[in-house]
Amino acid sequence: MFPKTKEFLTKEFLVNSYLSDFKGKLSIPALFGLFQEVAWEHATLNSFGYEDLLKQGYFWALSRIKVQVNRMPLWTETFNLTTWPSGTEGLFALRDYQIRDSNGNNLVSASSSWLVVDIKTRRPQRLDTFKNVMPICTEIRATSGNAERIDLPAGSPIFSSNEVSKISDIDVNGHINNTKYVEWAVNSFPLSVYKEMNIREVDVNFLAEGFCGEKFSVNNFNLEKDGHTIVVTREQDNRNSAIIRLK
Repeated sequence: MFPKTKEFLTKEFLVNSYLSDFKGKLSIPALFGLFQEVAWEHATLNSFGYEDLLKQGYFWALSRIKVQVNRMPLWTETFNLTTWPSGTEGLFALRDYQIRDSNGNNLVSASSSWLVVDIKTRRPQRLDTFKNVMPICTEIRATSGNAERIDLPAGSPIFSSNEVSKISDIDVNGHINNTKYVEWAVNSFPLSVYKEMNIREVDVNFLAEGFCGEKFSVNNFNLEKDGHTIVVTREQDNRNSAIIRLK
């Protein structure tokens, strides 16, 4: 069990029908949504949340995340999700997550890297202002290391699709929410292929902001033993917006 201190926030969740996929498990986009929710709540409780940064003209942006899956929670199952700031790395503020079932078994572990971004310039800022109020715990880590940079795949994609960002994809920061890129990655598979997959690791690099009404190409590359890498590219300038690797 995690200690009940300000370093840790633990929330209990139920896998409702709208959070589950066709396999009767917590869906990957829903998982990312829950990560986002508890990160916001814990940061707010400790005075470095959305409103605290907004007062200084900044916002939090998720840059990288590594997720390791032992088992996804099932439809109607109750589980505990714990999050904590786990350190810093250059401009990155690190945050870890762990999901445990009602018996205390570890189901999902994740490590994420966040940036403080200037609202006007959209450029990353130093963490100095907020580092002092972050209740960092470096002794407990959810995964063996921080989320890493993902290399672009070689060769040609095996599946390709196109997406257009819509009003419902945009969050309070005015850009496409991170969960939407993950959703596009999942949807890049034919149903027959995805049905046979047993995903054990999800790695994501968020590379550039996207906005409402923009067109994106979603290219899915098969890496054989390493699974699939999905590259989301904005068509207007051919800039890669996100890279998602599913093992």
